[in-house]
Amino acid sequence: MSVSPRPKIPNVSQHGFSSFRTDLFGRIKTSEPYTIFDSSHRYSQNGDFSDLTETGGAVSHNINQSTALLSVTTASGSKVYRESKKIFPYQPGKSLQVMQTFCFAPAQANLRQRVGYFSRQNGFYLEQDGTNVYIVKRSYITGSIVETRVAQSDWNVDPLNGSGPSDIVLDLSKAQIFWSEYEWLGVGSVRLGFAIDGFFIPVHAFHHANHIDSTYITTASLPVRYEIENTGATSFASSMKQICVSVISNGGYERQTEKWTASNTNAVSIGGSYAPVVSIRMTAARIDSVVLPAAVGLMPSGAGNLEWALIRNPTLTNATTWTTHSSGTIEYNLNATALTGGVVVREGFFAGSNQSTGAVEVYQGLNTFDLQLGRTNADTPVSDILTLACRAVSGSSTVYGSLSWYDLI
Repeated sequence: MSVSPRPKIPNVSQHGFSSFRTDLFGRIKTSEPYTIFDSSHRYSQNGDFSDLTETGGAVSHNINQSTALLSVTTASGSKVYRESKKIFPYQPGKSLQVMQTFCFAPAQANLRQRVGYFSRQNGFYLEQDGTNVYIVKRSYITGSIVETRVAQSDWNVDPLNGSGPSDIVLDLSKAQIFWSEYEWLGVGSVRLGFAIDGFFIPVHAFHHANHIDSTYITTASLPVRYEIENTGATSFASSMKQICVSVISNGGYERQTEKWTASNTNAVSIGGSYAPVVSIRMTAARIDSVVLPAAVGLMPSGAGNLEWALIRNPTLTNATTWTTHSSGTIEYNLNATALTGGVVVREGFFAGSNQSTGAVEVYQGLNTFDLQLGRTNADTPVSDILTLACRAVSGSSTVYGSLSWYDLI
């Protein structure tokens, strides 16, 4: 492929500015990193990822190496697609940085491996197909997937084959730190590279502003993803090692959005077991949204000491009616009569009386993403369910309740 010459950047001092690295008073601009997501595999697979496997593909854990092993057999079509359950929000004007550590299986014919920040429709990733290595841009802006595949020899910053400015030769049979940075704004630049010997080495950059007449991908709010797949029969079984992931918004994350609420104005009887009050999940049409719970409000009627909890993915009894909220992103349920299982992700206590109480805050502001709704990695993804539930520690009561959330996309 042909590579356009690097444009000559004007001397900004000639235009009344000392440098884009400083503000109008000459103060140096700094970028505070804010971690949106991190993942490791010290003692177990951590539950942050959802796996799609076929024809003998499997995922296991190596506790001594703190890795997840994505393994395929020798059969054609054996595969593992592993994707984060959460979508990571890109905030316009902030640089999104993604770092992923991994070790590819030894290259062989008909074995394809990928790692990157991408979904089924959009994103960027590193690919090794047989012995061929590419950086790939995947875009769905036309309504169909279009991939721009750049061979290693055509990387426009450093091909890491010994001929580039770093003199380094990339060895994908060894563990790597692959990083990518996104200036979306619909038409910004993307650069990708590797951290080797303590240096962040860019290898390829995609530039879009002043080059295209639309956006370059549908959205920069995407999951991280790992893939290993046999495109034909292989000579031996293979295992890719997934190690760690970090997703960082450089410059912090300060976006505020409207807070939406689903309320249950029907009295829910509270006994010794958790009773569901309000449940929410993402709608099928917006399964890749970024939804963060904001607060719960509870008003007891009757004496008793009560415990509330937010429970992720319980099994709900008689949850027959899910209503689409006016926000368009969330469905809520108010008629479930019981629940079992699930994981308690927040909890607290409050006293019931014949008087109402104020709202019980889960948290205020967008300062944590651990409660974000996720979804499965499947051809038809399924959203997490988050349920506000109550039970009586002593006595009994009835409660009214509400669950609020932020929709960041």
